Amino acid sequence: MKAKPPGPFLEWSERYAVGVSAIDGQHREMLELVNRLFEGLQARRDRDELVETLRELVRATEHNIATEERLMQEHGLALGEHHEEHARLLEAIRRFEVPLDASGLGAMGRFLREWLLGHIDENDRPFAEQLRSRGVA
Repeated sequence: MKAKPPGPFLEWSERYAVGVSAIDGQHREMLELVNRLFEGLQARRDRDELVETLRELVRATEHNIATEERLMQEHGLALGEHHEEHARLLEAIRRFEVPLDASGLGAMGRFLREWLLGHIDENDRPFAEQLRSRGVA
C-alpha cells in the first residue's frame, strides 16, 4: 500500500497576513519551513535533514511566540488567553512523542501548520488589530 503524501503545500498569501511586518515575516518563515519539511518527506530526504528542518520549525515557532508576547507587554495588551494558547502549543510540542520517521515527522508538520493557520485567524488577527491601532506596523 502506497503511503499518503504528507502535503498539501501552502504558499504564503495575503490571506494569512495580519498587518504587522515582524509577525507576518515570522509566520511566512514558519509556513516555508512546514513546506520544506513536506517537500523533504516526499523527496525521501535523509532523516537527519528532516529532523533538523523540524527543529528549525520549532525554534521559529518559539521565536514567534516570544515576539508576540514581547509586543503585547510593550503595548500594554492583556496576555491572557493568547498566552495560554501559546503555552498549550509549547507543551504540545514538548510532549509530542514523534517517531523520527516519515509518518511522525509528517504528523508534526501537519500539526504545526494547522495550529499556525488557526492561530493566525483566531488569536493573531485580533491582537494585530490592537497593535496597528497603537501605530505598530
